[in-house]
Amino acid sequence: MIEFRPITPHIWRLNLQWDLKIPFYPPIPVAVWLVKDADEWTLVDTGAPAHTSIMMESVSRFLGAAKPSRIVLTHAHYDHGGGLIGLSKQWGLPIWAHALEADFVAGANDYRKIDSQSAIYNLSKRILTPSVWRVPVARALNEGDKVSGMDVIHVPGHTPGMIALHHRADRAIICSDTFMNLGGKLSEPLAMSTPDPAEARRSMKKIAALDFDTLLPSHDPSERGASADSARRFASRF
Repeated sequence: MIEFRPITPHIWRLNLQWDLKIPFYPPIPVAVWLVKDADEWTLVDTGAPAHTSIMMESVSRFLGAAKPSRIVLTHAHYDHGGGLIGLSKQWGLPIWAHALEADFVAGANDYRKIDSQSAIYNLSKRILTPSVWRVPVARALNEGDKVSGMDVIHVPGHTPGMIALHHRADRAIICSDTFMNLGGKLSEPLAMSTPDPAEARRSMKKIAALDFDTLLPSHDPSERGASADSARRFASRF
């Protein structure tokens, strides 16, 4: 049974498996999060479309009669925003995302239209699964905004409006795809879905410079995250 597991005093994690449907490429883990702030719960990300029913069951089993107060989207890629339509309709939840990500959530823009200098990204545009959610963003977030006891950090590169969430009390950062943690090693976000690798590396250094203990990447089978020291060592390469 897939269950939310406690990671820090205020953050719970649900690990899902995402199949990219690329030959010889194995499924990768993708996390969604529930964050508690007083009597409210915030759902961070929603998994891929195929995860919607699992998400509904897992959230309902964990919260009982309660429901999240909102969905905060780190970015609108297929494996992070895929449950938006089902979950927002099921519970009538408002969606919060960065101001630069709002058009991708609402369907007014498409990641495949991004002008990129990355040859890998440009070649991958043909096989990238389109993220067509067409749902409105109720609140456009910006750097420094507060969400459920967390600070919003703008970390562009992988997408124009990707955010990380810094829970200062728990000394943890939900870093989305700023870093990946597969095979026990930190790495950059997937090149095939990162239009601006140089900006993505600047975002890694931005995260590494903050005051925290635990880094929580979205793609991380360990569920425990990575240490701040390991994030700083990796980011120092760039």
